[in-house]
Order: sequence, then structure tokens, then C-alpha cells
Amino acid sequence: MADDRLGFVGPLLDDPLVEEIIIIGGGRTFVVRGGEKELLPQIVDTAAIRRLADQLLAGTGRRLDLASPIVSAQLKDGSRLHITGPPVTSEDRLNIQIRRFVVMGGGLDSLVEMGSLPECAADLLREAMRGDSTILVAGAPGAGKTTLVNALLSEVPPDRRVVTCEEVFEIQVDLPDLTQMQTRDSGLDGGGEISLRDLVRSSLRQRPDRIVVGEVRGAEALDLLLALNAGCAGLATLHANSARDALHKMVGYCVLAGENVVIDYVQSALASVIDMVVHLRRSPAGRFVAEIIRVADRLTEGDFDTRVAYWRDSDGLGTVCA
Repeated sequence: MADDRLGFVGPLLDDPLVEEIIIIGGGRTFVVRGGEKELLPQIVDTAAIRRLADQLLAGTGRRLDLASPIVSAQLKDGSRLHITGPPVTSEDRLNIQIRRFVVMGGGLDSLVEMGSLPECAADLLREAMRGDSTILVAGAPGAGKTTLVNALLSEVPPDRRVVTCEEVFEIQVDLPDLTQMQTRDSGLDGGGEISLRDLVRSSLRQRPDRIVVGEVRGAEALDLLLALNAGCAGLATLHANSARDALHKMVGYCVLAGENVVIDYVQSALASVIDMVVHLRRSPAGRFVAEIIRVADRLTEGDFDTRVAYWRDSDGLGTVCA
């Protein structure tokens, strides 16, 4: 049943076909259904959008004000909420984006049934997770990275201890030994912030067999690298245009951690701990695994030595290598 306090957004959140809701200052509202974006007729004033934002944030522990004009949170149904307001936006503009999250059962088998990857590629990933391999999952926003991460985690052996680090709780998987942590914004006094770097460092003190980072996009990459070099398996997502691009972006993120970080060391260390990179794409036909590469544990001529294990183009043509 739609929540009346959410106005026209309530029925959209109840619609199982809606994947994303984008409200631009009340003047335009888009929804994404089946991978296609459509413009809705609703136009609402700034005050109504502000009330909607407050209702959406109620109970999330997050706030929207002049001190915190950019807010990310998770709704009760697992949807991801992102709001931007003044002074980041103009005074009469407040933008709201809600990305729905659909919990899927069946792990990798469900993705095979959906056509996101073939059975042979699923077997490859299943074997990697059960063998405690470290995997990077890369792709554009909305490509299905979190969905794949949940599917991969469903293949983790039950005796493994898994610790997750996220900005907002998105990983939803039933594991017997799972600890989940999320970041916290600073308080009104400017203190109390808990960053993703803090969480990654804390995870290493919790005796993990596998550390999961919801989205790497900064200096926390170095903390993750150091944790992986301590003997943990890892699973992390990041935005990248290809599987190899993901490796180079990880190097760049590590360098952001400080002036004393040496690129040659970072490259060698990443090569020694990352076993596989999975790259996803989205198209009007749906989301799919476009590429899986294996990463050698040594550099070749100063660069990553990779081998394609699976490849598919947007037309569904692909190949699986031995």
C-alpha cells in the first residue's frame, strides 16, 4: 500500500517495475522501467519537494540542511536515496533520486536465468568465490554491480567470516558469519564522522576471511590493498569503463592516500592480491556481464598482465577462454 505522506512517489515505490525515480527540482520527474527512462507529468512546487525529502529521510538517521546539502541514505525497502539541495543547487532547486534495489534469490543461477551471463561464466565466478579469490566488480552506475556482489556472496562457504564496509547498507545476503558496517556523516559540531577508510581499517581487526567494500572511489583503496596483503580475500566495486580500466583506477585511488605512496609498489601489490575483474554493462536489452579477466600475480613490462576469461558484446556474442 502506498504511503500517503510520499504523495505521487508512494505509488511509484510500490510499482515492482520501477527501477529508478529521478525528481529534478519538482519541474520534471523521470522513472526508469525495464531500462528505459520516461518523463512523468507530475510538477510540484519547491515546498512540496522539501516535505517529500524530509519524509524520505525520516528514520534514516540522515539530514538535509545547509551544512549537509548532499545526502545518501537507504529506505526501508532497501532502495538507495540521494538528495542534493542548496547551496549545492540553486535556492529553488532540490533534486531527489531513488534507485530501487530488488533482492534476488538463487545467487548466480538467477543471473543465468535472466541472461546476464552464461552458465560457464557463472561456474567460473562460483569457483573463484569458493576458492577465496579476490574479485573487483566494475561498471557504470546502474550496471548491476550490487546485484552481482550479492550473487557472488551467496557462493561464499558458510564457515567464512565476511565483513562489509559501505556508505549506505546495500548488500543483502544471508550468511551465517556476516558483520555489516556503514559510514556516518559528521555531527553538527563537525565531529563524529566515520569514513570508509575508518571502516576498512576496523574490518581488519575483526578477523575477516573476506572484506567487502561497497564502492571504492578514493583513498580507502590503499587501506583495502593493505588489508588484502595481510592475507584476507576481498570483493569490491568501483566505476570503470572496462576491466583493465578498473585496475588502473585502483592505482589512482591508492595514490590519493598520500604523497609517499609509490605507484610501482601499488601496481605490484595489486597484481599480487587481485585475482579477477568482472566488468558489467547496461543496455536497453538489460544488464549483463561484458568481461571477466584474470590478473597475473606479477607485472609484465611495468603493467598488469591480464587474460580474458569471458567476453560478450552488446549483441550477445561472446567467447569463453580456457
